[in-house]
Amino acid sequence: MFYLDTQSNKRYYLGRAFSYGDLQYTRQGANHETFTSLGFQQVTIEQRPDDRFYIVSGPDNTGAYSSTARDLDELKTSYIRDAKLTAFNLLKGTDWYIVRQQELGYSEAPVPADVTTFRAAVRAAATARCEAIDATTTVEELKTLLSDSNVYPETPDEVSTYG
Repeated sequence: MFYLDTQSNKRYYLGRAFSYGDLQYTRQGANHETFTSLGFQQVTIEQRPDDRFYIVSGPDNTGAYSSTARDLDELKTSYIRDAKLTAFNLLKGTDWYIVRQQELGYSEAPVPADVTTFRAAVRAAATARCEAIDATTTVEELKTLLSDSNVYPETPDEVSTYG
């Protein structure tokens, strides 16, 4: 929120010392009563659009922002890369099971079923996420899709990720 001097289009803020005319106002004097007595207009700032999806400027003197959607193809590429990185990081904690099995053989070091199930679920979730991202046709649709961040399975408690 700010207060606008409609004569000069200058903005003033609560609790911030300022000069107006020939007078100096302290931080304590920079309050609602002072601003309204000087004829300033109270402006409430609207919610800022998400910078990840829009190029944003403002707020203007009405408290509004202007925004332009970012390039959808670039956003898709970036968020698909993020989905793959998330899957990589989730799988990384159980990779040692797979390496151990490769070194010692299946009969000596079988991978627990919970680990195999978890890893398959992570890969399936990552594939579904990437396909869903790629299928979006607008920035707003992509933003809505990405608001659901709970798409990957959690590592089962009984699965040790440290060997």
